[in-house]
Amino acid sequence: MTGVVSDKSTPNPANAGLIMKFVELDGQDGQPPRSVSVGGLELEPLNYDELAGAQLHKPLSVPLNWRFARILETNIEGVEINGLARGNAVLDSTHSSMVISLQRGGWLPSGLALANAGVTVLPDRNVISQIKGRFEEGSVIGAGQDFLDLLAGQEVRLNPLLYAIEGNDRSIPDRPIVEAQLTEVMAFLRKALPTAELVVGSDSLRGALGLIDDTRAGFERKRNFLLHLAPFLTAPTSRRLFDKRWTDVMDAADRYGVARYSLIVLAALSAVAVPNSGSPAKRMLKFREGYSEQDAYNALADVRSLEILIHLLALFPKEHPAIFTADRALALFWTGIRAHNFRRETRSVSCDLAPVEQLFPGDTINLWESDCRRRAAVQAT
Repeated sequence: MTGVVSDKSTPNPANAGLIMKFVELDGQDGQPPRSVSVGGLELEPLNYDELAGAQLHKPLSVPLNWRFARILETNIEGVEINGLARGNAVLDSTHSSMVISLQRGGWLPSGLALANAGVTVLPDRNVISQIKGRFEEGSVIGAGQDFLDLLAGQEVRLNPLLYAIEGNDRSIPDRPIVEAQLTEVMAFLRKALPTAELVVGSDSLRGALGLIDDTRAGFERKRNFLLHLAPFLTAPTSRRLFDKRWTDVMDAADRYGVARYSLIVLAALSAVAVPNSGSPAKRMLKFREGYSEQDAYNALADVRSLEILIHLLALFPKEHPAIFTADRALALFWTGIRAHNFRRETRSVSCDLAPVEQLFPGDTINLWESDCRRRAAVQAT
């Protein structure tokens, strides 16, 4: 079967997910094509290879697997209305997906993330810019068709936290800037997507400022870490220099007080491990000639969004947070580290990682784990 997203006029409770209709391309034995409409899908996220091979600027063909879908309408004999079903299909769409949803287990084209009931979308600054150019008074005004268009008319939950805490001058924002950014983005989103539910309350400003203050010291240590490494990691790492550059990363992490198991160190090591600057982690870190504090800030803001996602998944396991981003390198890094087993610990949150070969070829992931254990043993003595 091929699938289409239902017309927006289809009744759908607030934030209850998309309704999708699947129709056979051709009927069987002269019969009309079979069809089924389902709602309340839990779509399985897509993986690293599916993202790496996707041409996001073109109409996508999306493999879908779902569970717990409720059958709303069908002409298939023997299938009960309101029954539950799981299944799979290929969605041959007419939509591009310049915006990607990062969520538990991987990624989805942006609009398809809304299939899961109760999703809360955290758009980054690039996506806010795309929304500005694509929606007005709830209607799509942008050219072409994109999965982001499925936000129109949906009562989706939007949390503008990432926009506010990043600021607008590529540096850590102070209170007036954060307050102004929150006011600006709320006014815009209410106009662009009037049916959306903005997850902003009286404590939002205090929460954003608290997050900035709580992470400020670590943010500055990580910035110094990146600035120290940039001259070494801008050029491709040859096989001859692998051991030296790997040690450079670990030594810099220890020097600047950045945990060896942190995402930023993991990304820097992936930049070393993959030949010919082939790791998406290297593109995410934005290493280049003349690397500046502003470049480091932008990279850290991206990585912080993933750290926030991990915290949300660990602290609120029944919720469905999703980061919407247009940064393909960031999305590849998230899907490539295959974070799972999110959990709350005594004074922090944690998760397990199972990076793909494209980020850590050969035995390099075992080398990272060994170096982390060795450092932990030294600190414990």
